[in-house]
This record gives sequence, structure tokens and C-alpha cells, in this order.
Amino acid sequence: MGSLNNTIPIIQITGYKKSGKTSFIKKIIRELSEEGYRVGVIKHHGHGGAPDIIEPEHTDTAQFQNEGAYMTAVEGEGVLLMKLDGREGTIPLEQIVSMYQQMPLDLILIEGYKTAPYKKFLIASNEQELESLLEVSENVIGVIGCKPEEISGLISLDFNQAEEFTKYVTEEYLKRR
Repeated sequence: MGSLNNTIPIIQITGYKKSGKTSFIKKIIRELSEEGYRVGVIKHHGHGGAPDIIEPEHTDTAQFQNEGAYMTAVEGEGVLLMKLDGREGTIPLEQIVSMYQQMPLDLILIEGYKTAPYKKFLIASNEQELESLLEVSENVIGVIGCKPEEISGLISLDFNQAEEFTKYVTEEYLKRR
């Protein structure tokens, strides 16, 4: 499993802060990993400011960045850590996805990025949240949490149905590869 190409399926899980996105994605990762699939995850840090990075200043890669390197990476014993310095602004999701597509992955999950164009599931706890998310989202294929009353054609799951989500993803996206 895992191939180097740009046809890796991409599915987004979007919703508002503290809606359960991370918890749901963790369940999916666990189930798919246990089945032998390689899952890559991209998370949007929508809490304002840069994500917290704990890196001692004395490391070579920290020194390279302090000297102005835009991108650094360190690999050791099968672990790769990369850091990009988006001094010029936000690093576009498309560039991040492109990097992931160079890795031997079976699936890319994206947490957040509500307005991105990929197929997505919305996490909403009520109709008001769902309506608000639908206004800014495209390519919605399903809803997790809130049961949409008047929207046909969407897959509808509860928060405790990660296994059903995994079955759907496996059948629709992974077994066809």
C-alpha cells in the first residue's frame, strides 16, 4: 500500500472550533492504520498565530532557519521533521497537498480549511451550524453530528459512527486504487 502519485484521495473534515473534528479524525486514522493503510493528515491551525513549535535553538535545523532558510528538514531513523517559514504569509493548502502527494500515502485527510475545494464532511452539532458551514463550503458529501432534515444526497453519520465512515472511505476511495 502507499504509492507515489498525485491521485491520492483527499477528504476534508471541517467544522467549527471544538466541534469534534480532531477526535473523529483520530478514530479514522486508528482504524485505517490497523487495516494497513497509510494516512496523511493536514491540519489548519485556525486559532490565530503560528502553531507552537518546540525546537531547541542549538539544533542545526533551527540555526539554518535563523539564518534565513525558508524550509528545513531533518531525517533520522525513519522520522522526518519539516519546517517551512511562511514569512511572506500563509502557505497555500495546494502546496502542502502537493508535498503530501509525493509521499507513499493511501489517503490524505484535511482537518479544517472550510472553503477548500476538496470533497468534505461537515461536523455540526445543530442545524444553525450546518447551515452556516454549507454557506462557505463546496463539494460537501456528508454531515457528521447534526442530522440534516431537508438535504438529500448527503451521507449522514453520528459522532460514534467512525467505523461506518471508515467503511465508506475504504469502499469508495481505497479499494479502487
